[in-house]
Amino acid sequence: MRMKDKCPAGLWQFGKCAAAFCLSVVIAMGALLAACFAPQDKINENLLESAYGISIEGQYPVIGDRKINSLLDNATDTAILRATVGMNRDYLGSVLTNPLYSYNVELKEGEDYAVKCLELYSSGMRHDGEFLYVRYWMGFRAILRWLFVFFDYYQVKRYAGFLFFVLFALVLCDIAKRVDSKTAFAFAVSVILVRPQVIVNSLQFLPCFLIAFFAMLAVPLLEDKPQWDGVFFLEIGILTMYFDFYTTPLVAVGLPLVYLAVLRARQGKPSTLRWMLRCVLIWLAGYALMWMAKLTLTSLLTSVDGLKDGFAAFSRRMGIVKSEGYEQYYSLTLAFENLRSVIFSDPEGKAVYLLGAGLTALSICVCALRQKLRLPVFAKYLNLLLLAVLPFIWFCCTAQPIAIHYWYQYRSIALTHWAVGAYVTMTFWQGEQLQA
Repeated sequence: MRMKDKCPAGLWQFGKCAAAFCLSVVIAMGALLAACFAPQDKINENLLESAYGISIEGQYPVIGDRKINSLLDNATDTAILRATVGMNRDYLGSVLTNPLYSYNVELKEGEDYAVKCLELYSSGMRHDGEFLYVRYWMGFRAILRWLFVFFDYYQVKRYAGFLFFVLFALVLCDIAKRVDSKTAFAFAVSVILVRPQVIVNSLQFLPCFLIAFFAMLAVPLLEDKPQWDGVFFLEIGILTMYFDFYTTPLVAVGLPLVYLAVLRARQGKPSTLRWMLRCVLIWLAGYALMWMAKLTLTSLLTSVDGLKDGFAAFSRRMGIVKSEGYEQYYSLTLAFENLRSVIFSDPEGKAVYLLGAGLTALSICVCALRQKLRLPVFAKYLNLLLLAVLPFIWFCCTAQPIAIHYWYQYRSIALTHWAVGAYVTMTFWQGEQLQA
């Protein structure tokens, strides 16, 4: 008799998740350590050239229509580059301490301090100090260091953007093939509404969407294997914490979860509220445990108290302890006012958005009347709207960071658009089945 048959189902599922988590932490550490040995001279050369480009662009350039939701975050991208170049074989502890090396230097007019530090470190100059950014895994360094051996920052963004749109196209093809073109269209609109042309121009904005797209392509493997749902969403949570610099973590779990619900509904399998909550909570467990693992390893293996630093930052972000000078940002009202400003862009944008939403709602009502759909039909997939509400729950729980970084963190709203669109298309399947 196999061990699987001897163990209770719950214990077997827990064992699989525990094994997957432990293995993931080992692989995560191994990937970062291996990246330390990428050729430093090549990385320095490419990042030195990149620093010049960023100094010309500035830390917060605005592209496209020059609205705030078209703002790039070169400041965080510069931190990403500084952390990437600073993690090397000279100090393997940098895998966990994440140093951003600094210099005592006088700046010329127009120079940015962070970019200057990147330039000086890439030039081989000995640093004067360091800031240890320990509360993130910064797993992107495991990939970026190898890429920077061959490419500079702008070339990496070019190919990362290409990867984004290729994966996006593959997901659309997969949805159209396995479901229908209307559902694929609903997903396309959900991404288009959060400005993918801006996302692909920032290394910071990309990871959660790339994780979501890869996960969506893997979702069909779970269609008939519900016993692997736990491991799947746990791993998405782990990857989100590993790669993301806290941007839009909900899209990484929400987009594939909606797709999985759609595929199972296509087979006549219900997506219960309990199942959806379980998947989200497992993702959240993976996300939180991976963060705890990072802080614990930092405290155990380095001289830095990672747990103290991490929980202090968490307390400030959640408003348990309010950061001095940032008291005005601990406001749910301000957070939602700022979110509204970026979702609509401007008064004209709000009018166009509401007009589009109104026409869409009107067309749905007309179709419902033509098909003679009754209220019970609309109730069948109502659980899916829980996922549409999830970003707003997240916004409420993280009001302070939303109030500050609303101009990119608002993109979690893509999950709302996708869940609502999928709900509508699934409702009309039901109507077609009743008519048949």
